[in-house]
Amino acid sequence: MHFSLKLKKYFRQLTSELTWPTMFFLVLAQAVSTYLLFVLADEKELIHHPLQFLYYNMVVVSTVGFGDFSPVTDAGKMIVSFFQIPSGLIIFATFIGKVTQFFINIARSTMNGSNDFSHLSGHILLLCWDKHSTEQIIKLILGDKKRQKRQILLCVTDLMENPFPETDEISFARLTTFSDPDELQRIALAKAERIIVDGKSDDETLSIALSIATYASKDANISAYFFDKSKADLLKRHCPQIECSTDNSAQMMVRSMQDPGSSQVTERLLSTLSGATLYCLQIPELKHKVTFGPAFNKLKADKGMILVGLSHFKNGDNMQLNPQSTSEIKTGDYLHYIANERITSSEINWDALS
Repeated sequence: MHFSLKLKKYFRQLTSELTWPTMFFLVLAQAVSTYLLFVLADEKELIHHPLQFLYYNMVVVSTVGFGDFSPVTDAGKMIVSFFQIPSGLIIFATFIGKVTQFFINIARSTMNGSNDFSHLSGHILLLCWDKHSTEQIIKLILGDKKRQKRQILLCVTDLMENPFPETDEISFARLTTFSDPDELQRIALAKAERIIVDGKSDDETLSIALSIATYASKDANISAYFFDKSKADLLKRHCPQIECSTDNSAQMMVRSMQDPGSSQVTERLLSTLSGATLYCLQIPELKHKVTFGPAFNKLKADKGMILVGLSHFKNGDNMQLNPQSTSEIKTGDYLHYIANERITSSEINWDALS
């Protein structure tokens, strides 16, 4: 029993230390050696054709043993008994163990977050983990029926396993810290197009946002969530490109008291799971002058869109809500609208709005 355990331990160690090139060399060496020995033993039937020998060798070393081919000379039988079967079984078992270990390592890497995602581009990064809020964020992202199929990469520093192992659109990475450039390169931070920072505390959110701001793309949409407005203002002073949102539960309670149903309207406008919700698009290059009033009427009639806001900045700074009808919409501006589903700028005939 003790010998059996030591043997298993030895094979596991051998399998883990053996490289793939060495493994394939051993497989080839066993086959070639057996073939040459059969040539010396004059086993004509077994070496008649290389493909036939390969088939026979695999049948023997895998212990399947169909019996359609077998040695006929005494020397050939000795070769099979004392070389082909022992060497073949050892190498075949090692090969199977190597393949099994390969797939186990893939599964473990997927679960423990150690995979390298530096090949990703245009993906969504979710930084930090909270069971309830993160699950809701992912549900809302996936609920957008016309969203671009960006890979979602959940990044955490917690000691945990992948909470979404069965969802192909979500990958998982566990980092030692969000301030290590090598770790940020592993999650392809510089190539991410959307980044959400939602720490367990405002201090953690602030720290992560400041750490990634230097390495993130200037064109990336970065959102950070805070409870304390002063922390959000501090981040805005240092990183004006980051869009900061704060807890508005107090405002919503007052609005619901003053205007019943306000909380339901807000919840529906922010949710992508059902019905009309709030979207944003960037204005492409315009050939003619477009003003808000005619655009409002035309888009409502043609696309079912309700224009609600206009901003010159991606993060919504200096937003004009319900602007004047004469307000000019310019190339590069951002239009915020309500619709039953996302409508992209390419689906709109901008020349017809002038």
